[in-house]
Amino acid sequence: MARRMIDMVYYEESGKNAIVTGAERGIGKGIALRLAQAGNNVFFTYYFKDSYAEELKRSIEKLGRRCVALKADFRDPSVVETVVKSAAKSLGGIDLLVNNAAIMPPRAYQYEYTAEHIDEVYAVNYRGYMLLMRDALRYWIKNGKKGNIVNISSESAIRSHQKFSLYGGIKAAILRSTGNVALDAAPYGIRVNCILPGAIDTFTEQVIQDEEIPQSEVIHRRKFGDEIPLRRLGRPEEIGNAVLWLASEEAAYITGATLVVDGGLVLPGMTDITVEKDESVYGWCTQKRLSDEQMENW
Repeated sequence: MARRMIDMVYYEESGKNAIVTGAERGIGKGIALRLAQAGNNVFFTYYFKDSYAEELKRSIEKLGRRCVALKADFRDPSVVETVVKSAAKSLGGIDLLVNNAAIMPPRAYQYEYTAEHIDEVYAVNYRGYMLLMRDALRYWIKNGKKGNIVNISSESAIRSHQKFSLYGGIKAAILRSTGNVALDAAPYGIRVNCILPGAIDTFTEQVIQDEEIPQSEVIHRRKFGDEIPLRRLGRPEEIGNAVLWLASEEAAYITGATLVVDGGLVLPGMTDITVEKDESVYGWCTQKRLSDEQMENW
């Protein structure tokens, strides 16, 4: 089978079909592009901006790969349940599922979250993953095929951060479910693995402008890269490289595994990215205690 080298990483020219959720920007976009560069057709879902999705679709098609984009609101389970069937029909089959779609809740203390915050994050960041894994497994088992699932979780699944209880807790659930699903799928030759990205630079100039991200936030996040052992933020395509490897024959004996791609962020002794520069710090936690007035509405 022919091979080519891109940026010192070897990929199979496979012509396989992949689903990538939440791919119009950030990590998802990096994954979708790397899969296409490696010779795979891509079916991706998106939610936020049609223009981002159209740009990604054009980029993939310029590589000579088939690409289908589906706008999908993962808060609605009936929408999630159309994804695998739509992908299989439009591409002629599926070989790889990359669960990536997620939303970031407001950075808040646990006692500040509402039921709506919790339900929304659960629906998109966990239920969506579980439904898609279920449907992909059913498709492969029914058709006698050996597929691959790669779940994108987060380093916050294995490391505690202040104001991250909701997001980190759901990401930890994805990590645990990956191992459990890997056991269910193994008898059919289907592999299921998990990637834990660290701090990834997803702030393109277009995103900064379109979403009106404060410059102070951009500077704070990028300066944090200097504190990581490898002295930089990660790049979305580096998560794509990890997905490609886990889905390749080189990783054929790997299932239920966790691959941390974080530049050393989770190593002991690292500072906490969630601490803002204007917050006073004591150890891992910011010094904040509520007044009686703030608790009146509880």
